[in-house]
Amino acid sequence: MIKYSITTSYIFCRLFLMKRRKNNVFFGIPLKQLIVLILYFVSFGLQSVFSQQQFPVNYFSSPLDIPLELAGNFGELRTNHLHSGLDLKTNEMEGFNVYAIADAYVSRIKVSSTGYGNALYLTHPNGYVSVYGHLKQFNLKITKYLRKKQYQKESFEIDLSLHPNEIRIKKGDTIALSGNSGSSDGPHLHFEIREAKKEIPINPQLFGFEIKDSIPPVIDKILCVNERSKNYNIFNVNNIDNRFFISQKDTLLFPSEFSLGISCYDKSERSFSKNGIYKLALYFDSILIQKLIFNKFSFDETRYVNALINYKLFVETNKKFIQSKLLPGNKLNIFDTIYNNGIINISDDNTHQIKYKTEDFAGNFSELNFAVKKDINEIFNTDTNLVDSTYFIDCLNSNMFSSEKIKLFFTQNSLYENIFLKIKSYKSNDAQKFFSDIFEIHDANVPINKSITMLLKNDSIVDSLLSKLLIIRIKNDNKIVSVGGKFKDGFVMTNINNFGNFAVSIDTIAPVIKALNYSQKTLDKRQKSLDFKITDELSGIANYRATLNGKWVLMEFDSKNNRLTYVIDNQLCVGSNQLKITVEDNKKNSSELNLLINK
Repeated sequence: MIKYSITTSYIFCRLFLMKRRKNNVFFGIPLKQLIVLILYFVSFGLQSVFSQQQFPVNYFSSPLDIPLELAGNFGELRTNHLHSGLDLKTNEMEGFNVYAIADAYVSRIKVSSTGYGNALYLTHPNGYVSVYGHLKQFNLKITKYLRKKQYQKESFEIDLSLHPNEIRIKKGDTIALSGNSGSSDGPHLHFEIREAKKEIPINPQLFGFEIKDSIPPVIDKILCVNERSKNYNIFNVNNIDNRFFISQKDTLLFPSEFSLGISCYDKSERSFSKNGIYKLALYFDSILIQKLIFNKFSFDETRYVNALINYKLFVETNKKFIQSKLLPGNKLNIFDTIYNNGIINISDDNTHQIKYKTEDFAGNFSELNFAVKKDINEIFNTDTNLVDSTYFIDCLNSNMFSSEKIKLFFTQNSLYENIFLKIKSYKSNDAQKFFSDIFEIHDANVPINKSITMLLKNDSIVDSLLSKLLIIRIKNDNKIVSVGGKFKDGFVMTNINNFGNFAVSIDTIAPVIKALNYSQKTLDKRQKSLDFKITDELSGIANYRATLNGKWVLMEFDSKNNRLTYVIDNQLCVGSNQLKITVEDNKKNSSELNLLINK
């Protein structure tokens, strides 16, 4: 395409030289306009080439030796992020061999109690990095290297960057066993391919991995939002033999200015999972309003999922509607086309056709067609009291709100769209729990992109306890969760990622440590581990440390189960052993457990 465009431009230029010029007009076209036209052809060619990046299809082999089945696919809509890889099923079990998909070197080893858990990163000579997450354990060579570093740093959680000559891997080598570590909801392999230079995740299916799928996507519901009144309607979609239709009426009455949303998902053979779609297109008559493709995105963009979906309905109903409306702060690069920012206008009394087309990676597609007309009885909301705040927040710029008891600092692009900030405050009846007014900050149905710095005034805490202060969020069920914070100049300061109800509270209670499979008796010879449960009431576990006979010993932490585990090894001597565990929360409250272990 680029060759064709440049050649076309060259021919135009030669024609200019050959054609007699008269008053800077060529072929009846003014020179300036013709230059713009030439540049357009060149630009179009460049864009076409770069938008059709080619990927090596036969270079990588499968990371598993079982048929690949999806529990989650690339770009899937997750809470606060887009899924950056494939979740590959492992028959609901741990312990499957995980293989290197090509020659590589181990470039990163990360161990965490959250996120990907035990994760391995392989850098390949063709410019890509493969990522393997939620692993049970690494192979012997990698484990030996990891253990040495963990004991040097005296830390279970670790993030190691390796040089190319430290651990080399051949295609097909067993690098790990599949597992359920980190924030995994069940045994599976999280698998990614990234561009090495910029760490940008690419849809792994673009590389030719064989995943059987002959089932088209399912269209579940359609959303129509009146862009003037902000009222909305949800229409159920019926499905008979993969024919999708709205059954309420032959022709739906829509407002004169509206946006749409679609709830849809994909399925594949031998899988009950509701996965994300690959492509989506929306047409109004012959006009392509929206087209998006999940090929790649950057990690900087992943939280824009909250602008891609109708966030209000997600909070209220847990349904994810991909909305046609493009919010001002939505910088996702998955859009192939967006027309009029995804907003549709009906200015006549004619019947118009709307078509949604959804497609999975295998090319299976589903369509929904329905007719709409302008509702001539549409009632426009003329209530001038809708805005009850004078504090305008521009989503594209920095903003600040300040009063005697609360301060808010918005960075550039903190929000996805402009708001009129609403803040209410009231006194709490529980002086033992809250040490400030309770502040109702804007609307929990409005998403935040970049965290907002918040300072709340401390009312009544004595100086000796100021370091124990934090800010809590009060949920709808009146449960409270810590959002952290530290005391500074009469205020408690933290960063928030959601609007809602907040107040200053205090944490003076130390974590709890409980032994699960040992009670001061002689250790069973068949026992392979010592397990402990560690919990904290409010601020959360910050760190833990264990020593065995006075020396640091490795203990693995599974945060989703609050489980601390010592895998029994040769550091546990025959005879009497002293195990000491110290756990500290985020407000420096600490607990200690001492056990005498006889082996």
